[in-house]
Amino acid sequence: MLAAAFGDEVVILDEGRARLLWLDPAAARIWRLCRGRCAGAVARDAGDTVERVQETLDALLEAALVARDGAGWVRAETEWV
Repeated sequence: MLAAAFGDEVVILDEGRARLLWLDPAAARIWRLCRGRCAGAVARDAGDTVERVQETLDALLEAALVARDGAGWVRAETEWV
């Protein structure tokens, strides 16, 4: 996957699934914080509620942009362009 930042937003090209994904500023912030951290830690650093972060993580998981890593979340392998 390839990612590009446009201000606070992120656009991701998923070449394997032939799709383009856009993350709004809140989703982009949460996605960027997924480095093996639990939803509570991501929520704290994102300045958001755990419930909203968990909803976003579930959507990102469904889109194959994050994966579970034990109790934490990690981003899918992505190259910034």
